[in-house]
Amino acid sequence: MSINKSAINHHYIKDINEVRPGFGHQTFGRLLKKRLIKDTDENLVFSIMYNNHRSEVHLMAPNKRTRDLWITGLQSLIDRHARKSQRDLIHEENWILNYFRMADKDKSNSLSKRECRKLLTESLNVKVPDDIFERLFEKADKSQEGLLSPEEFCDFFHLLAQRKDLYEIMKKYTKNGHTQSMDTIHMNVNELLSFLRTVQNQKLLINITTDNGQNKIISKIEKPEQVKKLIDEFELDKEFRDKSQLGLDGFRNMLLSNDFDIVKPLCSRQIYQNMTRPLCDYYINTSHNTYLFYSQLSGDSNPEAYNRALLAGCRAVELDCYDGHNGKPIVTHGFTLVKPCSFESIIRYMEPNLFKKSPYPVILNIENHCSIEQQKEMARILREILGDRLVTGPLPNKDSKVLPSPEDLKYKVLIRSRKSTKTAKRNSTTPLEDDDDVFSELLSNNVQHDPSELFVYLQNVSYCDNDYAKTHYSPWHSSSLVENRFEKITRDNPSSLILQTTWRIIRTYPAGFRHDSSNADPVNAWNYGIQMAALNYQNKDDVMPLCYGKFLDNGGCGYILKPKYLINAYETHYDPLNPKLNLDFPQILTLTIISAQFLSRSNLTTLDIPDPYVRISIHGLPCDQQTQKTKVISNNGLDPIWNEKFSFRIKYPKMALVYFSVYDYDAFTPDDKLAHFCLPLTMMQTGYRHIHLRANNNDPTHSTLFVHVDIEDDDDNILCTRL
Repeated sequence: MSINKSAINHHYIKDINEVRPGFGHQTFGRLLKKRLIKDTDENLVFSIMYNNHRSEVHLMAPNKRTRDLWITGLQSLIDRHARKSQRDLIHEENWILNYFRMADKDKSNSLSKRECRKLLTESLNVKVPDDIFERLFEKADKSQEGLLSPEEFCDFFHLLAQRKDLYEIMKKYTKNGHTQSMDTIHMNVNELLSFLRTVQNQKLLINITTDNGQNKIISKIEKPEQVKKLIDEFELDKEFRDKSQLGLDGFRNMLLSNDFDIVKPLCSRQIYQNMTRPLCDYYINTSHNTYLFYSQLSGDSNPEAYNRALLAGCRAVELDCYDGHNGKPIVTHGFTLVKPCSFESIIRYMEPNLFKKSPYPVILNIENHCSIEQQKEMARILREILGDRLVTGPLPNKDSKVLPSPEDLKYKVLIRSRKSTKTAKRNSTTPLEDDDDVFSELLSNNVQHDPSELFVYLQNVSYCDNDYAKTHYSPWHSSSLVENRFEKITRDNPSSLILQTTWRIIRTYPAGFRHDSSNADPVNAWNYGIQMAALNYQNKDDVMPLCYGKFLDNGGCGYILKPKYLINAYETHYDPLNPKLNLDFPQILTLTIISAQFLSRSNLTTLDIPDPYVRISIHGLPCDQQTQKTKVISNNGLDPIWNEKFSFRIKYPKMALVYFSVYDYDAFTPDDKLAHFCLPLTMMQTGYRHIHLRANNNDPTHSTLFVHVDIEDDDDNILCTRL
């Protein structure tokens, strides 16, 4: 097996999703079957997954040591790149000179004013006014030849990237700051301490070693010694650092660091919520038609789609199972052109990634269209590959009247399906309703590998009103609701639905008409207490960022504890459509959208410099949903400045998501979204904060939004029930 060097030369470290050792991909299964490789070669091979797991390169080394060196080296580069932020790139000479080399068309190793201007518009997305350009170019052109050498261009770039917005802030909080230039302005220890305590209310997440291992705690910044450590870490100028002073570049480096961005590190970097409540008390990150990378009508069923979802934080995935050839069950989208994949390959190849992102249970939602014989084969595969991680019976010493907790089910896999099944008619020309409520034929309880033994805590049953459910169902019974039926129930009998989510799990999923894999708004389902709002992860629509934002919380573990007023809906009479209820602590969110940095163009082919504006929307209960946006800044994707303030009154902060979107204005076509970020209101840090924006496919970018955040109690609505 040879290495196809051309296959790797054209891909960047930033595009790699995973480096996987051994026979962890179906390609190796095919090679083994054709006897092109041997079982003993497993220690020599590895796979590189990139492009959101849609593409791969498979390699074989001459020996295990070489293979392991490749894996270790690649993983080290991937980890190093993941840690890089905008502040690292600004100081990375090779990154800056890459722009220089692209602009140096005549290979003269220098840039003229014309070449430099072209670089600004074509690569850095900015049209600099003539007077500013001339001033910066002249300052960087030390030789006064009208040309910039590589070293001079680095100086020019650093001058261009200086943060005028941060300079204004430093002047405000520094003694005699208004008399200082951008080069000389600095904060001493006391000024920085005052800024961090009174303006930022800054806290740091630090690691401590205890008898039980390593834990993370929050530490307030209260002492000069803590401030000196920050200066030593972020100030790169030796003269400032030796005097314990923080200059403009050091101030920028500090505010771009992880502890200082908009997300509370306590919430995003560790599991902090109570994980001992019953499963029904949590929102669960759930995928729909997980096997698809593209549309609902064509393409392939692919095990890598499961790995992508699991590594993105998903905890519940879906498998649509049908009879395959030779007694082997397959996963496909029934009655479409989607090419099937074997059930066994999906379970086998996602198994290593089940608990990489989170230790809490993975739920396999099986939509079962198989014959009894192939159902038995499915049960055998699950038992063989998952072993003791598969839940095959009630947990010992647990109350059968309530669901177990995520903590009880750590590193476990649950099967969610029906004990009652009916084989799909093979010659049917009409698709079955994508719902597990349509089957009725019972399996024998005495067959070997009876899959019904695996349906323990999440047995699917038809949805009925709460009075019927309380009499005939247990907490172990779960129901699925297609999008339009869910909407009808919320109109006709919403309280019945809400009350059922307090003791058993309900799942919603997109309607069958969504052939483009678009998604229904999951916020509607979450508002009614639905634990599993299943979404098409393969889609890049405006809905998926809401999911990513929601499950950013609680360390990204995929389980988010619901607010008490939803958990205790029997007592609180919670109703998302009743704005007169007072069940939360109303707040006023005031956002100042200050600036953005290094915005990319909407696509690689456009020649237009972005005309950016920012859209801020609140997603939560209907009474809180609102949208505002900034003015448009023309021809500036490098460092647009808005300085616009917006205020949002929010009655239910615990249910609110704040969604930032940066758009490129176009007078003739729909505006393109350049980047976004979404997070729960409860995760927002106050003060001056950077938002590290995401691309439309949710990949990290080097683009940032700089804002000021203020959150205060809404005194006009503070007369609320304190729960």
